[in-house]
Amino acid sequence: MNRRFAAALAIAATVLPLGARADQAGYLYSYGVDESRYGDIVFAVDAYKPLGSPNAALRPYVDVFANDDSKTTGGDIPRIYSDNYAGGALGLQYTNGKGLRLFAQAGATTTIGSVASEPSGGDVRGGAQLYREWGGPRGAYGNFYGSGTYYSRYQDTVFYNQLEIGTSNGGARPIEFYLRPVVTFDTRPYYYDNVAELTAGVRFHPFGTRGPTFALEEAAGTYLRGNLLPAGVAHTYLDFRPTVAYGVSL
Repeated sequence: MNRRFAAALAIAATVLPLGARADQAGYLYSYGVDESRYGDIVFAVDAYKPLGSPNAALRPYVDVFANDDSKTTGGDIPRIYSDNYAGGALGLQYTNGKGLRLFAQAGATTTIGSVASEPSGGDVRGGAQLYREWGGPRGAYGNFYGSGTYYSRYQDTVFYNQLEIGTSNGGARPIEFYLRPVVTFDTRPYYYDNVAELTAGVRFHPFGTRGPTFALEEAAGTYLRGNLLPAGVAHTYLDFRPTVAYGVSL
């Protein structure tokens, strides 16, 4: 699994429920992130496996996923931080050599843990994703990840866009310093899905590119629907995010 693509998955997953992403061989991916502004630690795992010839543009796939966090009570925290569920799905995807993926999947979820923002039931997702990267393993690099995804679980379509630029020492145990602007919004009046952020971070690969990844990030953000903020929520925020992630191709 490409380590920068894996990093893009981790960041997207802190905003969106983790879903299948394009990888010709499939992957098993997990992460844990401590969101300081919510006082919550989120854990997720996703196993995604396309079937058939890896050279085919149109392929079925299987996706199994779970999301959990450290909160034991509900409240006004955003849904991803109070929605604990596991599920599985069968899907069909189209991919090309330029990083585009179109997909649709259907399955079911069940609630886990003590807090869930939505009940168990059917789960349908579909949309488009694009990932592009440039630069070598040493020195400056950049990547872009953008997606628009419909989630029947929330009756909502979420759009996520991030650009990461950074520099890497390219050694046997790489260290990367990066900046990441992110814009995300949706089709429902949820204040927490509509943000613009600028994140500065450092990412460590202490066991090499095949081992777990550790990152320390500080994000400065602003809500794009400030008139919908509940009482006590500031229009702008800072968020410190220690993250550990691990991914492997299947």
